[in-house]
Amino acid sequence: MKKVILLILSLIWVGNVFAVDNKAYIVFSAGLNEIDDPMGSYAELASLLSDYRATQTPTFFVFGGNSLFPSTLSSFDHGAHIIDLLNTLEPDAMAANKGDFAFSVDELSLRSYEAAFPIVQSNVIGTGSKKRIEGITGSAIMVKGDYRIGFISLMDRSDIESYNLQNVTVQSIEVAVSEKVKSFRDEGVDFVVLHYAGNEFNCVEFLEKGMVDIVLRNPPHVTLSKQVKLQQHPRQIFVSDKDKAAVIEFSWDTLAHKKTQMHAQLKRLSDYPKFASVEQQIQDYSRHLDLLLDDTIGITTTPIDLSRKNLRVKENGFGNLLADLMKAHTGADVAIMNSGAIRGEGIYKANSRLSRGDIIKALPYRDRVVLLNVNGAQILSALENGFSEIEGMKGRFPQITGMQVTYNSKGRVGHRIISIMINNQPLELQKQYKLATTPYIANGGDGYNMFKDNIEVTYAQQMTELLSDILINKLRLNHRISPKVNARIIDTASVKSSIN
Repeated sequence: MKKVILLILSLIWVGNVFAVDNKAYIVFSAGLNEIDDPMGSYAELASLLSDYRATQTPTFFVFGGNSLFPSTLSSFDHGAHIIDLLNTLEPDAMAANKGDFAFSVDELSLRSYEAAFPIVQSNVIGTGSKKRIEGITGSAIMVKGDYRIGFISLMDRSDIESYNLQNVTVQSIEVAVSEKVKSFRDEGVDFVVLHYAGNEFNCVEFLEKGMVDIVLRNPPHVTLSKQVKLQQHPRQIFVSDKDKAAVIEFSWDTLAHKKTQMHAQLKRLSDYPKFASVEQQIQDYSRHLDLLLDDTIGITTTPIDLSRKNLRVKENGFGNLLADLMKAHTGADVAIMNSGAIRGEGIYKANSRLSRGDIIKALPYRDRVVLLNVNGAQILSALENGFSEIEGMKGRFPQITGMQVTYNSKGRVGHRIISIMINNQPLELQKQYKLATTPYIANGGDGYNMFKDNIEVTYAQQMTELLSDILINKLRLNHRISPKVNARIIDTASVKSSIN
């Protein structure tokens, strides 16, 4: 009898040793839209993954998405090259969010069928059908040996508006998480990992309630001070810089999740060598792109600054140039474009050479120019919308021509405009004006809903290509451009601040 008791006790002890000796890694990266970033990208990430996979410890690779756009190459293939590279890196799951939707829901569906891994979006569903986007799964269970991890990815409601997504809606985050977690627990997963790329919701409550075990975050453009403020839980991991990846080592007691131990490190991708086969893929893509884009087509005689802080809070010389081209091309009275249509973060000194690639990088959306008949009240509403989120440096900030606008950035949202002058005359709310803009704004993107019912007007040069083509043609004809700021948008709050 004594031997039996000792045997049972020894089995219990051995069982407990194995119960707490469960160990795995999660490698998390996101936002790698450029394939050859000198700060580190897919080739370096492949080396990092290779190192951890070689340890024989189960290693889960979670890719946070937001990478199919923007880039010069994505303007041509809508992100297919990113999926090709990821197929080589073999993620266990990819989250779909923000820039992954830039070319429409249908394009994302096409990318999902090219992917050899699940693409997950948990709270975006069809408006009428209530079904998931075709090819996109609402959750994924990632399996390595005997280990099973449930994966959920969430989007903010504002992302639907920002990317002007049609026929989809955002389900409540609380509802989506509750449904998925219950399903995971029923299926016996060891861990639940929640990915969230937004800023509107505090996911810490899911951790505190024990609904999820780890939260992975790649919020866009979060300052260090705000990131520290958001970091309220040791199991909420932030990767705000695309040149870094998080490596999370965790071990747990199968019988008691509360005994889980976790340690996370941020790894700089540039500290790793380029993985040869992935680097070869990148070089092949780069050579092909160079053949298309490397020819110089002109110079800029004045500086160009396409940084967010110079595009999304004030009048920008390059934005002025584009608005002028739209107005002249269509014969409109005024033109409005959203600053978010201009990308690349490029900074060019005076007399810099400009290539076709520079232009495509700055204007990757390949927008056409449309002409609308609108009234003054719609223009007023549009500009109030454009100035409504200036504090967050949102892409809706307008670049304009044909008018001079005075506003107060510190005023109450919806009542920030002080005056609008068109042809040296005050805007008349009932008067009809011809507006040149992009299809994105005409269809209600970035909150410009006031134009959704306006019918496009035909104009003489409508068959001419894209806005980027119009700019390229101007450069080829004149060999130079001279973007400049000329007081089209005046912020009285900034004027007072500079005086003080």
